Amino acid sequence: MSTAFAKLALRSTVAAGALFALPLHAEETVDSTDDAAIVVTANAETATKTDTAIVDVPQSLSVVSADLIDARGAIGVQEALRYTPGMRTELNGSDYRFDYMILRGFQSTDFIDGMRQPDYTARVESYNLERIEVLRGPSSVLYGQAAPGGIVNSMTKLPEFDFGGEVAVQYGSFDRKQVQADVTGALNSEGTLAARFVGVYRDADNQVDFGKDDRIFLAPSLRYRSTDGATDISLSGIYQRDRAASIYSYFPVSATLLAPSEDRVIPRGTYLGEPSHNYYNADLYSGTLQATHAFSDAVTWSGRARYVHTINDNGGLDLEVWNGDVNPYQDEDDRVLARSLYDKYTRVGMFTADNNLQLNFVTGPFTHKVLVGVDYLRAKSSGWMVYAVNDQDNPDPATHVGDIDIYNPVYDPASVPSIAPEPDARSRNTQLGFYIQDQIDFASLATVVVSGRRDRATAWSEGSETDVTKATTFRAGVILHPTATLSPYISYSESFTPVTGTDFYGDTFKPQRGKQWEGGVRWQPDRNTLVSVAYFDIKGTNLLATDPDNGQNQIQVGTVTSKGFEIEASRVLPGNYTFTAAYSHVKARTGYNPDPLQVGLPISAVPADTASVWGDKRFDLGGDLSVRVGAGLRWVGHTDEGAIFYDADTDTNVLERLRTPGFVLADALVGFEWGKWTLDINATNLFDKTYFAQCSVRSACSYGYARNVMGTLGYRF
Repeated sequence: MSTAFAKLALRSTVAAGALFALPLHAEETVDSTDDAAIVVTANAETATKTDTAIVDVPQSLSVVSADLIDARGAIGVQEALRYTPGMRTELNGSDYRFDYMILRGFQSTDFIDGMRQPDYTARVESYNLERIEVLRGPSSVLYGQAAPGGIVNSMTKLPEFDFGGEVAVQYGSFDRKQVQADVTGALNSEGTLAARFVGVYRDADNQVDFGKDDRIFLAPSLRYRSTDGATDISLSGIYQRDRAASIYSYFPVSATLLAPSEDRVIPRGTYLGEPSHNYYNADLYSGTLQATHAFSDAVTWSGRARYVHTINDNGGLDLEVWNGDVNPYQDEDDRVLARSLYDKYTRVGMFTADNNLQLNFVTGPFTHKVLVGVDYLRAKSSGWMVYAVNDQDNPDPATHVGDIDIYNPVYDPASVPSIAPEPDARSRNTQLGFYIQDQIDFASLATVVVSGRRDRATAWSEGSETDVTKATTFRAGVILHPTATLSPYISYSESFTPVTGTDFYGDTFKPQRGKQWEGGVRWQPDRNTLVSVAYFDIKGTNLLATDPDNGQNQIQVGTVTSKGFEIEASRVLPGNYTFTAAYSHVKARTGYNPDPLQVGLPISAVPADTASVWGDKRFDLGGDLSVRVGAGLRWVGHTDEGAIFYDADTDTNVLERLRTPGFVLADALVGFEWGKWTLDINATNLFDKTYFAQCSVRSACSYGYARNVMGTLGYRF
């Protein structure tokens, strides 16, 4: 199946303005043993919106703690999830602008603190996270419109009432210089008011020439907790300023993966845009309110609301390798490529709110935890765009974009034409959802979760009428506890995603649907160990396909299937030893399609197999000195893609296939702790392997991350 390469997705989403986001919570500083135990035995909010132990959730769920994020040298959310089963991260290679991840064969839906995050906005600052929760499988019953693969919920730090914090300086590859600080503590003697401040300043380059990755991040927060603990209110704000480059690290597949000889392979650090016109400026402002109040042991209200405002200003020259030409070159020596000018300015404002009541009661042998809630989302976007591509047959000097020799690039500001921007159509999206859920526990022998939801979503774009989508989704699951250590489960869940527009005859489209059956088992022999095994079967329906009886019409008969299994294990051994391992097998394919050539094609960039293993251990060297040593391996199997092209010689459509090789990468950690001082040295892609994150048929390849070594010197108090 031919899918738009990630670059094309970025074009459309940054342009059209995707409109969603989420918030999270935090936790006081703990030592590595406790923090690792959190990963193994944690309760997680994402799966049920209640404080529920992982072993009581009948759906696959992974938790990555702040300690593991730091230990593995992650510089963002997608890097933090490299060792998570079912995830495919870093599809855009060294493009630092956005987090773009695939979960069980579908693009993930991203949340912060349980609230939707605008798509393709600036990357989440990982230093501000307490942990990341990944819920695999359809999850619309609690979160509204979302992709079938699952959601990624990043939980932010909030104030604690015990004073503590750290300041640190960091230096690393590509001249990365960073200063960061995290300070929290009570503001009054009664211990009812606390504050926290998290800040980051970064000045960094990129593995691609002329690239950069600069950031200013400020996150103050305030928290009130009543003396009886019944009321807890937090108010937090974020200001984030990113100044990076519009790095399109995509090169022709014919000059990378399929290059005829080694000397015709473009090096991964090559920049083929125009340095004088190469920018990505992103500003984000947000304010979040989170509150809970326990009226009694039986009734608790929870509410959260957020407003986020983002401005993305992106501009650069891009290679024209996206049109499916067999030979995209402009010369007989296959050296010169045309370029296009693509500038995009997008402004998004989004408000989200979620309120629910939790009712705890007992009926006979059954203990109920009932959740009744309503959530609301409203987002607006506006902006402008400049796009120019050369017409080789009838060139227009006023809009001409300079070509470039990909093996000997010569930069010239005159390559960039001066073109007036055209305004984008303003757009507005809303979503209103009502949900109810009952978690029923029977004598600690079984837990049943039953949920239902009704949504009404609207989408309006300037110049068109408002699309209205209504959807009902369900989820049901049961997890058994036949022994104290074994917990088998089975579940069914649904998702929906609105499809805007109308068909050829003016009829509105139905929402795309996702349905999953999942079965698995969790084994927890002690509080330090958790092993999870799951099998899943997802079917996406109502996908658009070309009408075989009317080429100008689209019909909703397409399907996508994703089947597979996952294994995840975590253990904390005595002596501050952490071990994690994961394996995934995913078979994501096009199901039904009116075009028989499409049926059975693999979904792009989804490897059939991935595996990872990580371990770290702390050694006491005497006195106040200790050393922590860690290492990990990540294996990503090959990916296959098929694309259909018209063959004029035979007057038929033909199928072409492409395989992107898999790769194995190593990561390492050496850390020292001496009293309140810490020194950590992290290395990712330790052996500096050159590999491709993704390649597409008759299109482009993106290189993966080069070796990144960072040293962080910190002082904790």
